Amino acid sequence: MEDVGVKGFHHRFAEALRLRLYPNTTLHMKQLAAGIGRSEHTISRWWRGESRPLAEDIDRMAGFFAKRGDHVFLAAVFDDPHVPADNISDARLIEFFRKLMTDAAKSAAADEATGDHNLWFCSDGTIAAAPLGHARYAAIVLGMPMSGDLVRYAVSVLGWIAVTVRSDDVVVIQHDGRRVAPVAAERVCEWLKSRDERTSLVRRMIQMEGRWIDAYHDTPELAAAAMARIAFIVKAPRRRWNVTRLPLTEVKDPLLSELLRIYRRTPDKVIHAAADMGAFTVSGVFSVAGDEVTSHHVPTEFFDLDPWLVEGKNVLSRADTDYAMMVRARIVKAKSEGATFHELSGSVNNFNVHYRSLALAEPGPHGRVLTSTVVITAERIAA
Repeated sequence: MEDVGVKGFHHRFAEALRLRLYPNTTLHMKQLAAGIGRSEHTISRWWRGESRPLAEDIDRMAGFFAKRGDHVFLAAVFDDPHVPADNISDARLIEFFRKLMTDAAKSAAADEATGDHNLWFCSDGTIAAAPLGHARYAAIVLGMPMSGDLVRYAVSVLGWIAVTVRSDDVVVIQHDGRRVAPVAAERVCEWLKSRDERTSLVRRMIQMEGRWIDAYHDTPELAAAAMARIAFIVKAPRRRWNVTRLPLTEVKDPLLSELLRIYRRTPDKVIHAAADMGAFTVSGVFSVAGDEVTSHHVPTEFFDLDPWLVEGKNVLSRADTDYAMMVRARIVKAKSEGATFHELSGSVNNFNVHYRSLALAEPGPHGRVLTSTVVITAERIAA
């Protein structure tokens, strides 16, 4: 937790900046950004308190405002009568505020190094620090006793998102699989992008059917892409998955029938045969290790599946958790049984779909699983 002095400094900085920008004045962010060599997005994040300026940034802003006749910016930021606000170019002033910024950064770093840093991203877009823990914050704000699983309640009922920044720079995000507040997801995306160079791994813990499901992302960028997809998914009307097992005798499509024929004759060659036949446009390839299913290829023809977000990753890292759990169950079943055929209907990304899918598993403990699909209907969802 930051000390009060650091908090006060950043609050005063944000307030001083806000009072000098439109609609409080005629100055727009674009003009300030151009004047100090920073982006509008960066300035917006400063005055929302989502990131911290460097000493050089405050130096440039002080000079910018001084040229416009405003000589009290630094005095307002530092709330110190000894700041020589009437002489921005004074070398002692530059030294003064650089030292304050350095001390503030050291204090914040020392605080963060002592343990985890907890945040709540709330349904109205508020980002709230939870120095006493996520559960205690929820209890205080919601007026509830410290009993039961308040984190699960907040994410599954309110759609809040709990974020923990660990001392090793691993970020842990807890959210519900179906009830995420879209504004909270969008704010998490912005926050993740601001941490791109500081975060070594992102772990998403998704509350689904009474348990927490883990998904891992190697970079904040990948995690942000998943959260952005979630923000869309929860806005759109979704269909719950209906999965019906069919006998293999129901395989009638010519492509699927040929793949099944090859599989029965040479099961270890079925994936290579699918590639030679040009079937990868409607096929996926997976590997299985216990209950962990990894996607190595996704169909390129339908459902807006993005290979960048999917290939080489655990299927549960996908934003659409309902779909991911359904896929995992089918792949694990095919791995144990060799060949399965299903008729399915539900929602995938931007589509409500109805299709049939044949799953064929290579023999052996390291054998992969091929799925090939025939789409019956696919209707784009109107958000």
